[in-house]
Amino acid sequence: MWASRFDVSQLLQPGEQAQTLLGSILDQISAAHGQSQTPVVYTSRQELTFKDIPSRLAFGLQVSALLMQVIGRLPPTLGYLVSKGGITSNDTLSQGLKLRTTRLLGQILPGCSMVCTAVDHPRFPNLPVVLFPGNVGDTNALLTVYQRLEAP
Repeated sequence: MWASRFDVSQLLQPGEQAQTLLGSILDQISAAHGQSQTPVVYTSRQELTFKDIPSRLAFGLQVSALLMQVIGRLPPTLGYLVSKGGITSNDTLSQGLKLRTTRLLGQILPGCSMVCTAVDHPRFPNLPVVLFPGNVGDTNALLTVYQRLEAP
């Protein structure tokens, strides 16, 4: 497994920071996937301060937009995708994967649904996607899901 944390505070800097960050993340994913590793991308968790609520909400949308661009450009040969967080999971399906419908496969853990993209999806046909709400599972839940998905 290969993991990369991207520091969302970089998006606060003016300029082309989002595109630079996107390119860096995609390059790292491609390199890991090319070495038969499982790429894991996650965001930094530090608390950021904003001048007002609309600024904070706009920043959240900017972070989500970057993540959805990453999802849309993932290698098409991925074996599965795990999305952590309720709003992030919704965005993953509707924006990142551009799905209008999914096929529910069941729960991989209590509270964690697994769906599958359509066979005719233009980029990710029959891709299993785990929807992992942010408030579900214990400290080992993500590891358990990973182990189940990687099992022969």
